[in-house]
Amino acid sequence: MKLPRFDIDLDKHYKATVVIACPQCSHQTRQHLASLAPDQPLRCSCGADISMPGSALAAARQQADAIKAAYHVR
Repeated sequence: MKLPRFDIDLDKHYKATVVIACPQCSHQTRQHLASLAPDQPLRCSCGADISMPGSALAAARQQADAIKAAYHVR
């Protein structure tokens, strides 16, 4: 299974937001990492499913932790 393309952003309070690229139209959808669950259905504005499997969420959490560690934030 191909993992969706995503990136992590941190807000001014160091809360992680996942920016997920739609596999159909490449539109970016933003969702707080803490509010995501594995295979939770998210819909792009084009109607495509952009849910993230558990392995992608684990990778996103690891990436967020690495970014926070680089900023010396916990």
